[in-house]
Amino acid sequence: MESWFWLLIVIGTAITLGYRRVDLKTSTAALGAALVAYTVLSDDVLLPVVLWLLYAPFALLNVESMRRDYVTLPLLEVFRRMLPPLSQTEKDALETGTVWWEGELFSGMPDWNVLRKLPPPRLTEEEQAFLDGPTEELCRM
Repeated sequence: MESWFWLLIVIGTAITLGYRRVDLKTSTAALGAALVAYTVLSDDVLLPVVLWLLYAPFALLNVESMRRDYVTLPLLEVFRRMLPPLSQTEKDALETGTVWWEGELFSGMPDWNVLRKLPPPRLTEEEQAFLDGPTEELCRM
């Protein structure tokens, strides 16, 4: 019964580290410490061995060259084959444009103060004339 308590501690540690977005090396060390505690304090024999076998490959991800050679590059090749090539228009847009607020939003942890400090968008005279003219007429129909 005590084994399940320690297993929940290990699982809770892993979930908390992921939720808090703790960096890889710190997460690996904390999860390793939790696994050591589980291994030492648990009555179970098989489950700690299985957990260590699952933990070992993830611990190796801390070695940047191994991560790049065995994880990142193979995944990059898979995605390159799946995606269509960029058109010239798309390339031009990527090279000339900025990411503006979308860069903050898609970072996963946007700084909302950046959005709050932006001035409210204003319509150009042409856009306002279009809304006041043809759009109003269409809505009245």
